[in-house]
Amino acid sequence: MRHYGRVALVLSVACAVGVAGCSAGSKGSSAGTVTVNPALSKLGPDHGWSQTNVTVGANSLACSAPASNPNRGVTATSVRIGLLATATSPGGVAFGDFPTGAKVRIDAANTAGGVNGRTIDLLGTRDDTGDAGRNGGQAEALVEKDQPFAAFVQTIDANYIDAFCSAEMPFFGWGGNSGFCGNAIGFGITGCATPKTGDPRAYDTGGALTMANALPAGTARTAALIGLDNDSARQGIITVGQGMQAGGFKIVYEESPIPISGLKDATSIVNDIMRADSGKPPAVVFFVAQFGDAVKLSGSLKAAGYKGMIVSPLYDPRVSTVPELEGTYALLGWQGGFATDVPAVAQMVADFRKYSPGTALSLTATAGYWAADMLVKALQKTGENLTVDSFLKTLNTNYTNYVPGTVPETRWPLNHVAPSPCGTLAHLTNGTWSAPGLQCGAIAKAS
Repeated sequence: MRHYGRVALVLSVACAVGVAGCSAGSKGSSAGTVTVNPALSKLGPDHGWSQTNVTVGANSLACSAPASNPNRGVTATSVRIGLLATATSPGGVAFGDFPTGAKVRIDAANTAGGVNGRTIDLLGTRDDTGDAGRNGGQAEALVEKDQPFAAFVQTIDANYIDAFCSAEMPFFGWGGNSGFCGNAIGFGITGCATPKTGDPRAYDTGGALTMANALPAGTARTAALIGLDNDSARQGIITVGQGMQAGGFKIVYEESPIPISGLKDATSIVNDIMRADSGKPPAVVFFVAQFGDAVKLSGSLKAAGYKGMIVSPLYDPRVSTVPELEGTYALLGWQGGFATDVPAVAQMVADFRKYSPGTALSLTATAGYWAADMLVKALQKTGENLTVDSFLKTLNTNYTNYVPGTVPETRWPLNHVAPSPCGTLAHLTNGTWSAPGLQCGAIAKAS
């Protein structure tokens, strides 16, 4: 098989894109039965979406105490921001371009004069190398030695949360691990995608309806969900199933059979998929997998004669010519860098060209950019009298983050426990990615 080098991106955290959240899976849906509510069955614009029977108070969440050092990392002329990422890892699942994207947006902000008279001092990246123990250790070092005001986080593991919670450390990122869920300090650009067991549970209908709308007219809404054999992917598939059921899909296969070490042979999985719907294949196959596994699954499904929609959260401009992925779809939680007809996307592309020329606009690079954008805007709104407590009060008091046509609306504190119900379905055809505008469904309480 080809070697795709650093494009072996993600996707143990893939639930963070558009549809999200889960638990252990088995054939048939372990999500339980979700009633289709006609009021939640339509897509709307990328803001103003409905939240049904879901309310959240910031004080009810973990990590909501006053900061012990509210002036940490702030001077009259600067604000210090830390960075924790899985920048490298032995297994190849890494997010080394996330810090680059964050730095591009910070450089643009500083060039424009900073925020409320302060420049943003972005510290070097603390790399956990994909090791769970090191993740916690690097978080402690960031809190105790770097002592930033806030941080960016893009990691596989969530062991950082204990250190961050003890320091009341606000943090921003893609939101693809459980550290972004159930507390008052984590802010994912698409909300909380992988809630921990016992957290308040909610699901969204946006991703499911986006896929349903792309099906040929009259096609039965049936789906197979395939996951990586780790907690994040399993945690991701149950709410995928709930959201798809709410969108009118019947889940005919729900498993996490892909080894962390990589898929050697996809034959048995593909055979199960091809007869999952009472002896025939489903209309949609959705998988949460690492890059090499996604390529192998896509190629094997095509070789077996599968004609339905192959969907994953895997998008990267560097894979446009991979033949196994031709014709497949990527479910995105925000608009891709190819959509330069959207003003905010065009500005992002210009910023990358200016401050980091040659950087590919991958999901993780753009996630870093938009996470930094969220932080910059929250700093602006908080004003000159900046403390950790005043910053968190701003963010957790009916705060909205929204970039028209580009990053969908999130609402805080609601999105500490639920994903944004929004997305777009990118399609790779003739080596080129394209996608319609972002649309949103609704957030509903999970039973």
